Amino acid sequence: MKNIFFPIIFFSFISLANAERITDKIHSLSPGMKGQDHLLYLISGRVIRVSQTEFSPEDFEAGQMIEAEVDKKNQLESISSLPDETLPEESLPNAEADFEQDATVLSSYAEANSIFKGMNRSYKKNTECTDRAHVWSYEEWKKRGLISRKVFMFFTNTYIRRYNYHWWFHVSPYTLVGEQEYIMDRRFTSAPRTRKNWSDIFIYSKRSCPVTTYAHYRRNKNGPEHCFHVKSSMYNRLPYHVRMQEDYGRVQTRFNSSEVNFSYRAFNRRGR
Repeated sequence: MKNIFFPIIFFSFISLANAERITDKIHSLSPGMKGQDHLLYLISGRVIRVSQTEFSPEDFEAGQMIEAEVDKKNQLESISSLPDETLPEESLPNAEADFEQDATVLSSYAEANSIFKGMNRSYKKNTECTDRAHVWSYEEWKKRGLISRKVFMFFTNTYIRRYNYHWWFHVSPYTLVGEQEYIMDRRFTSAPRTRKNWSDIFIYSKRSCPVTTYAHYRRNKNGPEHCFHVKSSMYNRLPYHVRMQEDYGRVQTRFNSSEVNFSYRAFNRRGR
């Protein structure tokens, strides 16, 4: 991991005044073609553009906790390693049964909207979608026994590069009214929305997001699509858990208390 320090204090202050500081864990690096920036994927879903002339792929180790500074164009300026004090991404789902509970089917849109209006909005401004979605799913299950689902929206490199988008995925719970799916994203919508109406908030081109698998998204993230939707269990907090289920059959059949408490601490800095 490359550590970059500014040579004089005066320059350091200028940089801090014009840069955004990000503390996160590296998920992966998506190499750019000739003339393109690399794309640095972080666990939270954030993407940072990395100049091929300033950094090399060897500077970025998957799983490493880092502090990075980016400029107003989302370009990496500096990066340094930090001790890892977060819940490890490698925390595996339970694998004692290969099944999932059937999702709760609500009787009407009015019932879905009533649940939506009662969802917890006490989250801090800088919370991540993974933690909001996990707390919301957990709380509605505790309050009313609601078996919801989650949908991960993965933004392709094609879309990220075209619009200089700062995220590689977003996630939210969804529930069913009959056979219709409604996304329950209490952060970005004012009512339950269909998947297309929800994704249009984030997809500036308004192109549809095909429903697929996480493996298919990984193989095609440099292709012509702008996004993909991957449906998942409410127990899966991260894309990592979706991958473990798809690739290795590691199915989580209940909420993991460590994952839930981690999300609560990130949500409002309190445990359950």
